[in-house]
Amino acid sequence: MVPGRAAGREVEVRTATGALVSRARGAPLGAVEADVLTWLLAQWVQGGCCEAGAVHTTLYQLTAALYGSRSKGTEDRRAVAGALLNLHMASITVSDYDTTADEDVAGRWVDVHLVKRIHYGEQLQALQDHQEVSAAKLGALRGETLSIYIDDWLIGRLRRDNLRAWLDWPIQRRLGAGIGKRLWLFLEPHPGFRALTGRPDYEGSVLELTDEVYAELGAHCRERRDNRKTIRRGIERIKEIDERYVLLEFTPGKAHERDVLRIIRRRRSTGVSVVDAA
Repeated sequence: MVPGRAAGREVEVRTATGALVSRARGAPLGAVEADVLTWLLAQWVQGGCCEAGAVHTTLYQLTAALYGSRSKGTEDRRAVAGALLNLHMASITVSDYDTTADEDVAGRWVDVHLVKRIHYGEQLQALQDHQEVSAAKLGALRGETLSIYIDDWLIGRLRRDNLRAWLDWPIQRRLGAGIGKRLWLFLEPHPGFRALTGRPDYEGSVLELTDEVYAELGAHCRERRDNRKTIRRGIERIKEIDERYVLLEFTPGKAHERDVLRIIRRRRSTGVSVVDAA
C-alpha cells in the first residue's frame, strides 16, 4: 500500500526462505487505501483513542483532507468511497498476536480486516455503486456523518512502536505521492535502527540498497544511475519535510558494490501520541 505500486487484490509477503509473513486478498489495496487508513488512524488518535475504534467524519471532510478542493471533486469522492469499502472488504492474514505477552504466536494465524464496519447513508451507497449522484446529493455529503470502526487487531498493533509511522499523517500529506513518501515509509518502521552511543535521543542505521530494495521503492530503472537519481530526489524531499532526519547520506557503490544509505534521526517519544490530523 505505497505510492507507485499498483493496487493488488491478491498480495503475499514472504521471507527470503519462503515463510509467509502476511497475505491480503478479497479487495485491492493501494496508495489511496493507504492514505485513507493513515488519515483515519490519525483522527482516531486525535479523538482520544476510542476503545471501540470509532472515527466519525464526513466523506467531504475525508476527501478534502486527502485531495483539497479540486475540479475533480466527484472523482475524488468516488475514489475515497471505494477505498473505504476496500479497507473493509480486504481480508488480511497475519501471525496471531498475544496482547498479554506482546508478541506473535508462532504457528498460528488470524484473518482480520483493517476497517471492521462502516455506517453510512444513501449518498455514499450511490457513489460506491457508481450511480449518477446529483449536485444536491453531493452537497449533502458535507453533513452526512460516517461512522467508521477500525479493527480491534489493528488498534492493538498500533501500540507497538514500529507501527507508529502510520499515525504521522501530516508528514505523509506533505511528502506527496512520489519517491520521497515511498522512501519515508520504507525507513520509518525499519528494524535496522539503533540508539546512538552517548546520544540516546537519536538513532541511526546504515542500509544497503539491494536490487530488491530498489524494486520495493519503485526505483527500478534500466540504468543504475537513474535509480540513484531517484533515491537522491527522495532523500532531498525527506530532508525538506521531516526535520527528525538530521542525516541522510547516500554513498554509491563502486563496480559491483551495493549502494549504501546512512541515516541519523531523532527518536520518536515512546507510546502513542496525539498528532495533528488537520
